[in-house]
Amino acid sequence: MKTKLLFLALASLAGSQLSAQTVNTLPLYEPFNYTVGDKLITAAANTGLGNWYLPYTAAGGTSSDPLITATPTWSLPTNLTAATGQALQLVGGSDDPVLYIPNQGSAGTIYSSFVFRVTDQTATSTGTSNAGFFYSFGKVASSNTAFNYVSAVYINKTGTGTTFNLGIAETNSTGVITYSSASYNVNTDYFVVISYDIANSTSYMWINPVTNGTQPAETVNTSTDTSTSQRTDIVVVRISKESNAKTPNITLDEVRVGNTWASVTPTGPLATSESSIKSQSSLSIYPNPAKEYFVVESKNNSPIKSVAIYSSEGKLVKQIENPKSKQINISGLSKGVYFVKIADEKSEVSQKLIVD
Repeated sequence: MKTKLLFLALASLAGSQLSAQTVNTLPLYEPFNYTVGDKLITAAANTGLGNWYLPYTAAGGTSSDPLITATPTWSLPTNLTAATGQALQLVGGSDDPVLYIPNQGSAGTIYSSFVFRVTDQTATSTGTSNAGFFYSFGKVASSNTAFNYVSAVYINKTGTGTTFNLGIAETNSTGVITYSSASYNVNTDYFVVISYDIANSTSYMWINPVTNGTQPAETVNTSTDTSTSQRTDIVVVRISKESNAKTPNITLDEVRVGNTWASVTPTGPLATSESSIKSQSSLSIYPNPAKEYFVVESKNNSPIKSVAIYSSEGKLVKQIENPKSKQINISGLSKGVYFVKIADEKSEVSQKLIVD
């Protein structure tokens, strides 16, 4: 275990702050299923879509950013559950919203994941001193008027502007960032998982990890940072946008928070766009939206081998092997978004299903 100074949060003051906010239960899933064009923070401090807030006395809502945008066609790791809802558009120098989570105390591990794409970094400066962080955990500062950042995800423009590097730090200091050895590309999709081991005061980051249910070796960790104090009492996940010179234009989606690797890396229908699947496969479903049932259609009349239905969180809710009928009964499912994986003798396809 690394030796660090331990600063305890002022529990009573923190409790009064949190009492005014909605504390989300874990595991948490945020698909940004809001109206395209709406602002995530809509008016003054502490008012926003879903359970997003601005902390303390921060004034917000005057900026048009972050903005709800149409979810792009994400290209994500194999087996990762497909994206739902919409997405979030970020530009530097505007509102920095938070989601409250249960106080994590002084032990255990907190995980989070998200997908993102850098769309433009023309206005962003190069050089590690100009790196900006855009996502992190947070704990209440001793002043009770701000947060201390935990597991901050940094982005640093490199080369001619078409590439960048990713790093993680236990706090918001560019002097203690641990960077990945690889460079990453603008207009390319990345799946990121972060965690903070509270007792051992270490942050971890995975970039496009294999999602097969087993936690792989991390891309980078902060074990070499022996100067940052231990971060206990973590209570928020925060989207942070520094100046335009530090934060490029980013599309961010599929935020998950939990206390296990599995809770933030759900597997299920392949993370491939529905339109792409339809164009390549002879399998489809109708009607969609559906109420009591849907029908599996096979253009080449191949026998259906299996039909599996997953919730939007990636949980298997129904599975039928070698169905005797192409009509699949869904009368027992609640209204919402699901994903259906269908397999015949020649192919396998995943499609979004809306139960109305």
